[in-house]
Amino acid sequence: MTLPMRVASRIGGKSGVRCPSRFPRIQCSSLRTITDVTGLRAAITTGETGPETHCKPEPTDQTPSHTLSDQVRLLMRRVPYPVAIITATDPHEADLQKAFRGMTVSSFNTVTLCPQPVISFNVRQPSETLTALQSSRRFLVHLLAAEKEPACLARDFSRGNHNLSIMNGKGDFEFVAHSPIASSSTSTSTPATPNARPLPLLRKKTETDIEKGHSSFPFVFECFLHPHNVTVSDHTIVVGTVVRVLSTCSSDPDPQTGTSTDLCLTYANTRFWKMGQGII
Repeated sequence: MTLPMRVASRIGGKSGVRCPSRFPRIQCSSLRTITDVTGLRAAITTGETGPETHCKPEPTDQTPSHTLSDQVRLLMRRVPYPVAIITATDPHEADLQKAFRGMTVSSFNTVTLCPQPVISFNVRQPSETLTALQSSRRFLVHLLAAEKEPACLARDFSRGNHNLSIMNGKGDFEFVAHSPIASSSTSTSTPATPNARPLPLLRKKTETDIEKGHSSFPFVFECFLHPHNVTVSDHTIVVGTVVRVLSTCSSDPDPQTGTSTDLCLTYANTRFWKMGQGII
């Protein structure tokens, strides 16, 4: 995720690309204001191989000191993005706990809802998490509550798998083995086939069931990798079909009575934010 391109950051690798910063107290295109949820500078990254790089087109007359890529990156800092943590299991790692991979992305979005819900996000290559989900063809998408603890977790996941405190048993969160369903064409109530490896589901250590009030992750999408994914330069646009939803939210929220507390975590200006006052 290069934030300017709405591209993902990954936890499952060695390092990552920084998300561009954004301005505090800005108005997003959905006509809502946002406020800082953590007070923390975040270094959300979009890959695992080091700082983000750009091509170097000729400088424009208006801004001779910046390339076109720099101009786009700086302007896109003004745009808030949703924050999601993607997790997958490396099918080639024998030790299940060591096989879990994850990354933070800020490019998550829906592609279509019919005939099946399809989502997408962007990942900079190379990426251990990308490799794991491409090999297993299964992954989970965790959407986060606009609170400090999940924001800190998202920041942690942006630093690469080798630097992830959760892998060392530290912190307030843990991976639990989640049994995936059998196939993308199977009912969501059908358990996985015996050879399907569990997926890494995130939860707070004090919680026992995401279905029973897990406020740090309002909802999680279980997905199968869509056959159509796109590679653009050093990024991959990952497309997935949603086959199951784990949620603590109402499935039919009333937009007239909803409040900012119902909205998920966002990222802007190198910080994590929660949505503020509605305008229209």
